[in-house]
Amino acid sequence: MSYNQPGPYGQQPQQPGPYGQQPPQQPNPYGQQPQQQPGYGYPQQPPAPSYPQQPAQPSYPQQPAPPAYPQQGGYQTPPPPPPAPQPAYGYQQPQQQPQTPAYVPPPPAPPKKSKAVPVIAAVAGVAVIAGGAWWFLGSGGSVSDATKGYKLVAPESVGEFQKDPKYQPKQLSDADKPQIEAAGIKNPTQVGMDYFVGDPKNPLTFKGLTFSGYYGEIADPEKTVDGAFATVQAKITKDGKSDAQFVGSPKEFTPDGFEGAVMKCAELKATSKDPNNKGPKEITLPVCVWADYSTTASVIASDAAAILASKPGYTLEQDADLTAKLYKTARTKA
Repeated sequence: MSYNQPGPYGQQPQQPGPYGQQPPQQPNPYGQQPQQQPGYGYPQQPPAPSYPQQPAQPSYPQQPAPPAYPQQGGYQTPPPPPPAPQPAYGYQQPQQQPQTPAYVPPPPAPPKKSKAVPVIAAVAGVAVIAGGAWWFLGSGGSVSDATKGYKLVAPESVGEFQKDPKYQPKQLSDADKPQIEAAGIKNPTQVGMDYFVGDPKNPLTFKGLTFSGYYGEIADPEKTVDGAFATVQAKITKDGKSDAQFVGSPKEFTPDGFEGAVMKCAELKATSKDPNNKGPKEITLPVCVWADYSTTASVIASDAAAILASKPGYTLEQDADLTAKLYKTARTKA
């Protein structure tokens, strides 16, 4: 699986003129010297990188697609003006910095960036793919009739996580809508949001939370949950660049305050087969999915520093608690 995800890109800086400066002006007929014009070789400064958009990042049903990745501007240093109007051949433009993922601002130093960016991109990639996984399998379960008639609205915060102000909401396409309806969600509307917490100057302190789901009329909530887990795995392995397996079977969770719906969680382990992958070869993320008679969503929590250090990140219990908070705050009467 390729962990890289697409997103909006920043403006490219202007290129210098072909010879690094303007050609000299012709002397005017009155003998006065023409004024020195600035060389074309001085590129404009690129805009400062903004806080990201996380995906896709993709419900792990669409953790949604995880958010777009803003591109850092290329840092160019203008060449000194030549002493004579000779063409400045051979001046080499510095390369652009690699993109940073949604919800993670650019790192302060190249060494950190080179390690952190692939990690966050990998997490975002998994989330984006998971965001589109909505199929129905299994059966059983009881859900309260009182959960009918609700819609989803992304809250401003989830615990310590704050909403990403640059998040680009995804609309359910005309091509996907009939498929979702045929699967059991009547009149579906897609909702998602990326959340983050951490120091903007140090991406390794960043932690992300991806929320993605649908609301409408759901006939069998437990089938929705079971089907989501089955399709996540199928979508991630489809490109042949990665192996993805849920560790064990999804387990049912009932955190404090979570009532009237069904929630299941499982750890997803994805191993990259891509020889060009510069990020971690293996990542493990907790995935929780809830469903009731009108709403369904997936929630994925990630810790970039833990992934880099090959240490455990968020546990299933922690992700379930965050999912319960979203369930209570994201649902509102339609």
